[in-house]
Amino acid sequence: MTTLLITISLLLHAFTFLWILTLMRQQSHHSKEDYDHLKSEIEDLLVSYTIEMKEENEQLLKRINEYKDSTANEAKLVSPSSVTKQKHETIEQFEEETDKYKAYHPPIPNLEEEDEDMYQQSDTTKVIILSKQGLSPEQIAKKLNLGKGEVELMLKFYR
Repeated sequence: MTTLLITISLLLHAFTFLWILTLMRQQSHHSKEDYDHLKSEIEDLLVSYTIEMKEENEQLLKRINEYKDSTANEAKLVSPSSVTKQKHETIEQFEEETDKYKAYHPPIPNLEEEDEDMYQQSDTTKVIILSKQGLSPEQIAKKLNLGKGEVELMLKFYR
């Protein structure tokens, strides 16, 4: 009886292995098709983007050429005397601006104001300094008008 059960079990195992192999082959076949489809979609997108970029570049080149042609025509129409007059005006404006900058003298800071802007130590740094000097947390709290628990917390965070 056991031999019959073992043979049936072996046959079922062989059947499941074959079934798993066929499923794996189908899956790999589908994934290859998906990969090929995705690849062709990406290629199509890239081609369409490059065509679009070419068209935009051609339009830009046309605009640049039109602008060059229009400025060349305008330059021919402008008289040389008006150009020199404009140059003189811009030079004068530039000289006026540079004179303004040369005439500027920055304000001299007041020494009394500097004393007010001096660096003030935070409570945490004061606590750490006093702790390094050997004071106990109670003494530091009294000296800085802080709570004992607050001073102990600052010292714990520092350590």
